[in-house]
Amino acid sequence: MAANSLKDVKIMRGMPFLKRGMRVEVDGKMGVVTSGNRSLNINVRLDGEKHSGNCHPKWKTRYFDKEGNVIADYR
Repeated sequence: MAANSLKDVKIMRGMPFLKRGMRVEVDGKMGVVTSGNRSLNINVRLDGEKHSGNCHPKWKTRYFDKEGNVIADYR
């Protein structure tokens, strides 16, 4: 099964909290989740960048809620 959406990533990776637009830190760099991709990874647009990049959702990542609280930490 090829994943084509963030919903697929949430289900297959067991990350029910994952949402488009949520703040995330990847390897110490802040950004925003923009979508899921076929690799069951997430696309993240890092702050200051114009384009999103492919990121494994559990590699050196932290996820934040709307208030800035850490809701998941995979570092």
